[in-house]
Amino acid sequence: MIQGNVSLPNMRKLQLFLTAALFALPASASALDYQEEIRPILNKKCFKCHSGPRAKGKLRMDSPSFFQKRVGGDDPAIVPGNSAQSLLAIKAGLPASDGDAMPPPPARSRGAEPMTQMELNTVKKWIDEGASFEAGGATAATTTTPTEATAGGEAMRKDELLDWTNGAGNSLKAYFVGLDGANVKLKKEDGSEFSYPLANLNAESQALAKKLGGQ
Repeated sequence: MIQGNVSLPNMRKLQLFLTAALFALPASASALDYQEEIRPILNKKCFKCHSGPRAKGKLRMDSPSFFQKRVGGDDPAIVPGNSAQSLLAIKAGLPASDGDAMPPPPARSRGAEPMTQMELNTVKKWIDEGASFEAGGATAATTTTPTEATAGGEAMRKDELLDWTNGAGNSLKAYFVGLDGANVKLKKEDGSEFSYPLANLNAESQALAKKLGGQ
């Protein structure tokens, strides 16, 4: 409750000011930046075991070029857009007593520290946004959507770099590869391929995937 006497004209001005401020807020928060926000967490909590040519589980995380090979694909440590199915997030969230927890119990006994809940939540958010390694993270949802790109009757081609948007409004540029059951296969600009649940895309991107997949 506002204390004191406020005249009706001044109250009206206050309401207009608050309304303008509300609409001035960004539609969504900026996507996480891998280099600035994610890599420092991995460096502190994961690189001890997952770096260099002898990285545990053949998951080398200190080199983005090697790390991206396990993002999507046939043997993913990360499923872009789905932290709940990403082994990295799953194992980092297991209790210390679980033999599959990361870091594993033997490593913890030697001083390795697990991610804090805040760190884990940050990594999960990055994965859910698409696990982008590009500066600034995934493209904001205000970029051109697939339906806008087809305006004017121009047909989409499979060799075009397209904007794919998930249900949370986060977008990622990738090439369409094909449909594989309930997943759409996409390829990033760096050439790495990954599968993404079709149901996790927004309606426009689902329609685009089905159209390009001949459905």
